Amino acid sequence: MALLSAVLVVLGAVHLVAGVPPLLAPGFVRARLPARYAEAVGDRRAWRGFGAGVTSIGLSLLLVGNGIAP
Repeated sequence: MALLSAVLVVLGAVHLVAGVPPLLAPGFVRARLPARYAEAVGDRRAWRGFGAGVTSIGLSLLLVGNGIAP
């Protein structure tokens, strides 16, 4: 269980690192990407939704990983 817990915590941290910037500064993230990627996702509201979704997955993984830790 210790290995599974560690893997879940690491995956949760990766999701937080990927999700928090689009959640807090969607315009900045969108401006830093090539135009074709930025337009594929959509406007700032879509980026904020993406960030919120990824961040919530990260928090859930962290909670589960810490919950099953020995």
